[in-house]
This record gives sequence, C-alpha cells and structure tokens, in this order.
Amino acid sequence: MEFLFVGFPSIDQIKKINTSDRIISCTDINKIDNYINEQRRIIFVNSSSDSTIDKTKLNNFVKSVKKTFSTKIIMITDETEKQNSSFGILKLYKSPSESNEKVCIDFGKKVRSALDSIVGESSHIKEVRRKIFDTIFSDPHVLIFGETGTGKNLLASSIHKISLRKGPMISLNLTTLPESLLESELFGHAKGAYTGASVTREGLIGQAHTGHFFLDEIGELPIEIQAKLLNVIEDGKYYMVGSSNAKEIDVKFISATNRDKNFLRKDLLFRLSEETIELLPLRNRKEDIPYLVDFFLKQLDYDITFNDMPEEVRSKLLSYNYPGNIRELQNIIKRYLSGGILDLSADMSFHFNTPTINANEYKFIDNSILEIVELSIKNRTIMPLLEFKDKISSKFEKEYVSQVLRNFKWDKQLVANQLGISYRYLNKLIKKYSLDRRTVNNKEKNDQ
Repeated sequence: MEFLFVGFPSIDQIKKINTSDRIISCTDINKIDNYINEQRRIIFVNSSSDSTIDKTKLNNFVKSVKKTFSTKIIMITDETEKQNSSFGILKLYKSPSESNEKVCIDFGKKVRSALDSIVGESSHIKEVRRKIFDTIFSDPHVLIFGETGTGKNLLASSIHKISLRKGPMISLNLTTLPESLLESELFGHAKGAYTGASVTREGLIGQAHTGHFFLDEIGELPIEIQAKLLNVIEDGKYYMVGSSNAKEIDVKFISATNRDKNFLRKDLLFRLSEETIELLPLRNRKEDIPYLVDFFLKQLDYDITFNDMPEEVRSKLLSYNYPGNIRELQNIIKRYLSGGILDLSADMSFHFNTPTINANEYKFIDNSILEIVELSIKNRTIMPLLEFKDKISSKFEKEYVSQVLRNFKWDKQLVANQLGISYRYLNKLIKKYSLDRRTVNNKEKNDQ
C-alpha cells in the first residue's frame, strides 16, 4: 500500500518504522498532482501549526480529494482547534508536546493491532479488513453475518478497537437471557419499577455510552424490544423500566447473526446495517488455514508452523470441511498438540448426527419445484421472483415446523435441537405462523 503525507516537515521516523509500505512526502502543494493517482487510498494531511503548506490551500486540496470516494483522508490538527470529523475525513488531534509523526505512528499501531487479529490472506479476509478500516471514517452501526464459529465476536472487537470511540464495548448474547429479563437488562430499571427493584440500576445500553454495544444473535431480539431499540438509534434516547425520564445516549451498535434477518423489523434492520460484513465459512476460504494454524500455534507458545507439520497432517487439515469453522480448527490443533494424532472424527461426530438429504429426496424436491414453475408459466400467473420465493419459503417453513412439532408431541426443546435452532427462535416461528398446539393435536387424533 502507498501512503501520501502532505505538509509534514519530516517523515523520517515513519519511514524508519514502516518498511513494508511505500511512503511518499509532498511539501509543495503546487506539485501535489504528481503524487495523486486513483490507486492510492490513504492520504495524511498535516493541518497543524507546523504544516509546510498554507491552511487555505490544504482545505481546498482536501475538498477536491474528497470527491474521490476511494481515497481516505486523515488530518492531523492541533488540539486547540478541535472540530468534529466530517464524513469520510478523520481528524487526529495532537497536544503541544506531541509531534505529527508520533500521532501518525500511534494511530498506525492501533490500526495494525486491530486488523492483525483478523487472520488470513484470502481475498475475502483482505476485503473484511478493508471494511473494518473504513468504519473509522464513518462510525456506522455494523451488522455481521456468518455461521457459528466464523469469528463474529472477534470481528466486533476489532471494529471497536480500531474506532476513535472513547467508551467501552458492552456485549450481550441474546440467547443467554430469558425474555422476561431482557428489557431490564438492556435499559436498566428505576427504583420501585417492580417487586425486588430496591435500587436504580443502569442497563447495558447505558454502560456502553460513547462506545459500542455488541448484540450477538440479533435475530433473537423480541419484537417489542426491537421497537425500543429503534428509538434509541433514531432519537439517541431511552427510558429505564419504570421511569418516564428520557436518558440521552451516544452509542453505536454492532450486531451479529448466523441466521436470516426475517425476524427483524425492516426499519430497524436498515439502521443496524449502515455497514454489513459477511464472514464466509472456513470451507470456502481454505487458503487461510495455514495462517490460522500458525496463529494458533503461536498463541499456544509452540515454535513451529503449519509448514513444519507432516505432509499427511497438512493434507488432512486442508481437505477437511470444518462444519464448526475456525473454532473447530482451533480445537483440532489443541488435540493434535496434546496427543500427536490428528483425529478429525471427534469433531465430525458432533456435527453430523443429523440425517442428510439423500439423492432420491433431492430429486423429489427438484421435480416438485419444476412442476410449480411450469404450472405458473402455463397458467400465465408469473409472479415477481422475490414474492414467489418468499411464498414458497414461508409455506415450506410453516409446514416443516408444524409437522416436526407434531412428530415430537410438541416437545419444543427437543424440536429446537432437531431443527438446529434456538428455543426462542422456535417460539418465534410458532408465533409467526400462528401454530396452535390444540389444532395440531386435533389433527393428529383425526388421523388416528
């Protein structure tokens, strides 16, 4: 990568520390065109009192460069001239005792530390790191998609570490709390709000003031709480349970899910997804496996690398599909180091206890879909694609869940386990499709 430094008296220390990137200095604004190209993404601009370029010229330069969306501008300015960063321009403030170079070096260390935790060199991981870096300039609400074990928590932590937000990151996995306690846990409660509320207690959202609030498994958020969360995002205010006094809050939300987004209000979804990042499963980016193995070995204080392992071991690690993703790879490496044997079956038995669809069943599904499509075209009742897809998907989901509930006598915990979903998610499906246990049981009796 190339970095252009504009208006800096010296960048010798920066060049000394950063030997892997191309560092270019421009001290004459009249020659700036010689250094600008479409490929460069990051420009550091010194607008402090010791800048080698007049501030008016610098501001005009920044305005012209800002029109290039691919270019990111980082301005170094004096602490006494604090102003809010504008969209797409990041402002770093230096104290009288700091040098411009020190501010840049400290910022670079912070960025590198945050991005280095996202391990891998695939094109996908490079794009993820780019998106994380870009969040510094827009400070967005971020929605993360990815299967279990792909590293969504780690990604959320990296977004928080790289940001300039001063507050903490508060985390909550929405599958760990019963619905009855969730509102109080999120928003806090006033003294006397309910039996046992002997003191006023600040909620998790309040604790995240000026920082980030990470909501893991956002799809499990009850619809009633979704409306209140929407108000927090739109108005920057919230109410404790049992209180009529609004509390102001400055917080950005990072949300994550391993499911679809059908159970989120559309207006809430739009606001939570100012930036979206998808983490691909490990089976779709196997070129990252050697880097991840090296990372785990280093974490465990082993002075070996992936390339030092026997060829048979490396081959197995690269050919396995990792249904448990990165978390499973980590467990496999720990077991290998403990016993010197690469036993993948221990993980496979955990993930593959659910029957898979056989070839005949796939053929039946394909024929059924083909019959529906041909009938639609024959009768000239062609529907819009997305509407048609949603109708078929909803019909299948309703019937499948209903029949499995019936088969297991409405043992909801057992059904949730069989379907590979959470208990709360199952209840949402039951509510969504108005599935009534009495109706199911009556149908069962009639069938008998």
